[in-house]
Amino acid sequence: MSALLILALLTACSSDDLPVYEDLSETTFELVDQDSTRVEFPQAYRGDILIVGAIYTQCPDVCPLITGKMDEIRRQLENRSDVRFVTVTFDPRRDTPSRLASYRSAFGIDGPRWPFLTGTPKTIDSLMSRLNIKSEIASGDTTGTYFIDHTDQITLIDDSGRVRYRYHGSGTPPALILEDINKLRS
Repeated sequence: MSALLILALLTACSSDDLPVYEDLSETTFELVDQDSTRVEFPQAYRGDILIVGAIYTQCPDVCPLITGKMDEIRRQLENRSDVRFVTVTFDPRRDTPSRLASYRSAFGIDGPRWPFLTGTPKTIDSLMSRLNIKSEIASGDTTGTYFIDHTDQITLIDDSGRVRYRYHGSGTPPALILEDINKLRS
């Protein structure tokens, strides 16, 4: 009887509880980080669980909330040794590495375990499509100031490069994401 209980508990907390939405394990996106260092995403982070947020730095509302939510998760995460936080812009025309560095600094984020990434528009569009993140310039005109309507999402990617969950970025309780990180660890 106790063996069945132990088996049930182990099964209830396994990574098998999380679906695989997209497999990026054989895909490479050539990006650059806030320091203009070339990054092959997600391969550069293989072996780590990834918490990925998609933002644009001139966003007046949701993107700062996504970044803040990710920071809250990071602060509540007791063991960060196998977890990386990654932010990717879907506005590569304006979000240069230096602009990403300034945005990152404004949130007090430093160190190598939370890069901010950008790339060519074609590469970013391809990555956003695979992550199921939609974005559209609200006015359709990119010659002046513009806003982008976009998906509010944080994505959980396992240590093999598979998308395991997509959360409502600014509204998901950190405890839920922390629970799912622990499921991936088991």
